Amino acid sequence: MNQIILYIFILILGAALVRKKLIPSFIEKKLDTLQTISLFILLGTMGYKIGINETIIRNFGNIGFQASIFAILTCIFSVIITFLLFKLFKLPAKKKEDKC
Repeated sequence: MNQIILYIFILILGAALVRKKLIPSFIEKKLDTLQTISLFILLGTMGYKIGINETIIRNFGNIGFQASIFAILTCIFSVIITFLLFKLFKLPAKKKEDKC
């Protein structure tokens, strides 16, 4: 639980730094690259931790099936909830303008 609070705090801190314009412009210009590098490091670390865990490797097929079902249901229910909220609040859907 403490890690989740730390993650939320870091996100809020980052947003506050940007809002107060405390991030130098040369760093702002490199944020895409920094984010990509950080993502690769995170994925590599996660892959390493998964690879050394024998329980995960043995149950990889079952975990993959459950993850697929979870992803599919998440997509389906996201669309349904969004549709219902648009109907409930009577929000008009944005239409693309033809630019010919």
